[in-house]
Amino acid sequence: MSRRPQLSRQVPAESVAKFDEWCEHEGHVNGGDKGRHAEQAIIEYLPPTYRPERFRDDLDALEADLRADLDEVGLLSQHSSLNQNPTSRSSDETTKLTYRIAEDVQDALERYVHDQEGKIREVIGEYVATALDEYRDGGQVGRVRRYYEQLRENVDMVSEDRVGAVIEWLHSETGKRDYYHIETIRCAVSNALDVHSDGVRNDFADRVIDRLELVSVDTSEGVYATPEEAEKLVQQHTVKSDFRWSLTDKGERVEHLREAVRARSKSSAKGAGVDYNQVRDEVFDQQPSNDYCYELMELAGEESGFEYGQHNGKLMLRYTGKADPLEARPDTEWVSDAAKRVQEFCDEAGLKPEEVDQPILDNLIVRAKFIDEYDEEIGPSERAMEAVTEDDRRCVRDRFTGPSDSNANKTANVVKEEMDRLTAEAEPVTDGGQRRNNHD
Repeated sequence: MSRRPQLSRQVPAESVAKFDEWCEHEGHVNGGDKGRHAEQAIIEYLPPTYRPERFRDDLDALEADLRADLDEVGLLSQHSSLNQNPTSRSSDETTKLTYRIAEDVQDALERYVHDQEGKIREVIGEYVATALDEYRDGGQVGRVRRYYEQLRENVDMVSEDRVGAVIEWLHSETGKRDYYHIETIRCAVSNALDVHSDGVRNDFADRVIDRLELVSVDTSEGVYATPEEAEKLVQQHTVKSDFRWSLTDKGERVEHLREAVRARSKSSAKGAGVDYNQVRDEVFDQQPSNDYCYELMELAGEESGFEYGQHNGKLMLRYTGKADPLEARPDTEWVSDAAKRVQEFCDEAGLKPEEVDQPILDNLIVRAKFIDEYDEEIGPSERAMEAVTEDDRRCVRDRFTGPSDSNANKTANVVKEEMDRLTAEAEPVTDGGQRRNNHD
């Protein structure tokens, strides 16, 4: 671990005061916390080529690429990592900064300042102040975002083809739907494009939302839908807005909780679940205690279609919808989709379609037939897997073997069953006639 001697430099007092105020606001009240943030400010201020090796990451490569792009179009100045000289301030007053900063970080800062100014002692405080100012304004992430915005404002750098590529990936993985969660869209951006910055990723996500003409769903945080679907989701989510905690008994509160969880499921790709925090704060507006929340959740879980228990590491009340009918796509759509998924799986696994195990086949059928019953992280719902029939499997297999082969297999099975029956009847009776009596 690197030594952490005191920085001990005269730094413009205005920047130090604002940095102290920022630390206090963020809850960093002791000297050690402030020192660590001051150190991080210097690290993020330094260009990647000067920064100690142990602090370099993928964001450095993105920043270097953006700086190269800015330089190519004549928009980059090489004065400092902030693209400008240290900030001029309204006062020349300074104060001694005595935070403990890692030795290799101090050495890197001195090398950078010397390379820029040809001296260190008289000017290094200005560079420290600029690092603190920039850190309060977002640090390296904020700087990369500004680089990107500068490029976007001055260069036609984002083609519609990139947005189209994201939408194509989104549709291929989730299907064309009327609503998406923002994280699903951001995941599509990450997979379709080589981006590293959250700012750039969020920008592309916004462009996808605009292209698809989606709107934010007021009652479902992070969900974007077509205007028609958004209106429907809001209506489904609204449950007894006139509910009054003080005017209801335990039974009515349990029923209200069930309705609220059931309504949430209408805007979710797979069921709905709430923990005690959501029950207390979102369903009942901070009225019940934690223990009472658990009691209501347990009672609500006793009804068919609801489950109360451990899920993803915490106690939750979940609506499984087992009492509701499954919504399946038409056979003309899902069978071809399932066959495509089977073929892709076989290509990756080096198998023939007839060699695919039944659980895997059923999983792929669920993804194609019951799209609302499949979650990318959790997988297919139990009821959807149980709903897959032998006819479903046969329809998919027929896409590879052909109906004639399937009929031939059926005929062979019938012939075998008949031969087994005749053979059994032709066997010598050695049980005193008991077998024939049984048939009689």
